[in-house]
Amino acid sequence: MATRHWRGAGRLAAAGAAAAMALLLVACTGGTPPPETPSPPSPTESAPPDLPGVGAPLPDLAAPLSLAELGGFTGVARLEMGSNCTGTVVDTGVDDGPAYILTNGHCTGDVGRPPQSVTIGEDWFGQGFLLDTHDNPSPYAVNAEVLEYSTMRGRDVSIVRLKESLGELKALGIRPIPIVDEEPAEDTSVRNIAAPVQDVDFEKWVLRGGDCTLTHQTDLIEFTWLWRGAWANDCPGVRQGSSGSPLLTVGADGGPEAIAAVINTTTWSAAAANGGHCFLNRPCELGDDGPTMVEETSYAVSVAGIGRCFDDEGIFALGGACPLETASVWANSGGGIFRGGDLPDANNATAMANLALNPAVGDSAPVRTALVELTGSGVCADPATYDGAEAVTVPATEYDWDEGRVVPVTLPEVEGHYALCAVANDDYAGAATVLFEVDRTPPLFQPGASVEDLGDGNVTVFPFLNPPELSTVRFTWVPGDAECPAPETFQDFFIVPLTLMADQLPATYCIYGLDQAGNATDVVRIPLDG
Repeated sequence: MATRHWRGAGRLAAAGAAAAMALLLVACTGGTPPPETPSPPSPTESAPPDLPGVGAPLPDLAAPLSLAELGGFTGVARLEMGSNCTGTVVDTGVDDGPAYILTNGHCTGDVGRPPQSVTIGEDWFGQGFLLDTHDNPSPYAVNAEVLEYSTMRGRDVSIVRLKESLGELKALGIRPIPIVDEEPAEDTSVRNIAAPVQDVDFEKWVLRGGDCTLTHQTDLIEFTWLWRGAWANDCPGVRQGSSGSPLLTVGADGGPEAIAAVINTTTWSAAAANGGHCFLNRPCELGDDGPTMVEETSYAVSVAGIGRCFDDEGIFALGGACPLETASVWANSGGGIFRGGDLPDANNATAMANLALNPAVGDSAPVRTALVELTGSGVCADPATYDGAEAVTVPATEYDWDEGRVVPVTLPEVEGHYALCAVANDDYAGAATVLFEVDRTPPLFQPGASVEDLGDGNVTVFPFLNPPELSTVRFTWVPGDAECPAPETFQDFFIVPLTLMADQLPATYCIYGLDQAGNATDVVRIPLDG
């Protein structure tokens, strides 16, 4: 058993460390601009602007469940298995077999892995907390043992084997839940049980329940990931921590029948007017007219048929009728947002894909590549995509950061979303889809900064960042109200803000911003009076 209060200090410390790391990563940008980086227009006078791109509000939380209200949904757990998420104990039908949790791949480390890779049979860590309701001070802890399967390739799913057996959990009153064998129909009513944590006090990190509808299936783009057949839905209160939570069909007794889909992303808290469509936490539906961000919509990955991945002894196994795929090739790094051609992005990186072979395939293999417009999730699985493509030899790599075969990519100079498709041998089902976007539009927002008085007339200046519209800034300063110099002489912002002493004031802070693709804003002047 575990008590909620004891777990808090470690978890909050870890969250603080993660937030600090996120800030460091956002602020670390590339060096001086190369010659082909466009120069911003001449400087213009400007007062310090407000912080740009304020997001939309978070959705209202669903109601917390009491232990009595949890009823037949005791198989849903709040997870700490790499991230704060939610998962479900799967009913394999074999009490003597291991117990398994179904959740998202990004809940078990896939955010830090290559987007097209698949992790199989890796020792794992962390706990899940069953019966984690607001009126139960001691939820029951279960322990991760093996990460049987995890990926964000095509669908964002993970299967974690627990140290406990299914029979042990059932003896404690836990009700495991089966997975649907076929896709549900559109407009199916479901119930979502989740443990959201974003902007929620620690003591309220508990299971919550809400009724909702599976509206339609769609392919999704988010950041470096492409998911097929995700279910758009209107489930209430989807926030960070809801990831991995089940959308459950409900029987006549009010209890769960089956896991129909698993929540993995949402556009809540993102506003279309703030740009950055299809970036992190701003997923886009991929339709006939291209990608579209739909506000106030959540999405759940398809899990239909995954129940067939457990054999007669209740053991997870790929192959046969199991619909989960493996990858034969992926990109250890690459993809991203650029201005087209061979122009670099805001970090001075150029478009490429660092291809690596799955070591299970061999030490190396011939791989064909083709750059195509991204029209759907199946474009790289189509043999016709590779007509006329020549093969290059791609090696297997031991680690994700190793260099495999770096393939330079020359992008079209037309805005849109593209895919570098890569297929090893003729394994089209295991092909990689490396996502690129061409963005030639200047940032929506002008840069700005906050000026902090340090006392004794000294000041420090913190520029605002708002990826991807303002991914980095370049700056300098001049005494008094002198003219800003040529933008090519500005320096990159590297975490540490500019500090000016009283004897250096008054002065003018000169700044321009770059979006993720490398498009520049105007130069903005911010007076520093001391």
